[in-house]
Amino acid sequence: MSGLGLSLFPGIGLLDMAFEQEGFCLVRGPDLLWGGDVKRFRPPAGKFDGVIGGPPCQAFSALRHINPLVGQKHGNMIPEFERVVSEACPRWFVMENVPDAPLPEVEDWHVTARMVQDVEVG
Repeated sequence: MSGLGLSLFPGIGLLDMAFEQEGFCLVRGPDLLWGGDVKRFRPPAGKFDGVIGGPPCQAFSALRHINPLVGQKHGNMIPEFERVVSEACPRWFVMENVPDAPLPEVEDWHVTARMVQDVEVG
């Protein structure tokens, strides 16, 4: 499988690297790490085969129970991921996150969750 993908919350690009190794050409969306703001980003509709991303997980991390301030920096960015997927109208999307994060809800999409361990994917 290959195609053109949009990467949201790319950070240092580890998820991107996996998709690129499988033949995808990725466009990286804005990321706070590089001075961008996904809240101001509006993707073109119908240009991307897929959207990938891992919204910040601090609000749902197990560490939030140890330090309540952990989740306050970024808050829940999953709604921004959902919005961009909805606006981009891709054929598929993959959202990576921690086990306690809510599943994305995008209108007209059926979402399936699957726990994947690092040893399963190399």
